[in-house]
Amino acid sequence: MRLVLLPGLNGSSALFTPLLETLAGTDCWPLRLPEQGPRDYPSLADALFEQLGTTPFVLLGESFSGPLAYQLALRQPTGLQGLIFAASFLSRPNPALALLAHLPMPQALATQPWLLRALCLGKTPDEHILRQVQREIRQLDQRLLHARMATLASLQAPTQPVDLPCLHLWPQQDRLVADGAAKRLAQTCGDIRQTRLDGPHFILQTQPKLCARAIAEFMQGIVAS
Repeated sequence: MRLVLLPGLNGSSALFTPLLETLAGTDCWPLRLPEQGPRDYPSLADALFEQLGTTPFVLLGESFSGPLAYQLALRQPTGLQGLIFAASFLSRPNPALALLAHLPMPQALATQPWLLRALCLGKTPDEHILRQVQREIRQLDQRLLHARMATLASLQAPTQPVDLPCLHLWPQQDRLVADGAAKRLAQTCGDIRQTRLDGPHFILQTQPKLCARAIAEFMQGIVAS
């Protein structure tokens, strides 16, 4: 079974590298988020729908892309067998977003190691991962970043349930997603396994082996059912 991966706010598949290396025996299909056109979740889902293919697959949405995975699931693509939410949410993840979406974000500040460690990577991240995150931030167009932040700030709780097996990879030291938003995710999924993991928001990058194990067990369970 294939694993299709939707990236976080950066929009590229570059930060999936530690996880993909650990999942070397799995058919993985990372996608990029569109950089042009509307940035609301239904429009993003429409743009990506045809890229999902027809091979049986599990869809992983990391952080920003959790609601996108949900929107794609509502469209019932052929082959979709389950959903994985990694450090993600289905309602506005943090009340501060309403303000942050309108504030300037100087790259010199956003790429400071102390800030990335405090908010995203934890106290002792691998230096290679830290540099990779800094590079992704520097490459991200500021207008696109603000547009995606505005999408998050306006996110409303979903009204339609998901009738698929779901896995929630839930980092317990997440400084970006409020605990309430993470907890509410389960209200939309009738069949969900919430796996609490010791680590920060960038859990796929800082704990790739733990995440890969949880993902593999989840996918194996779907195949066996």
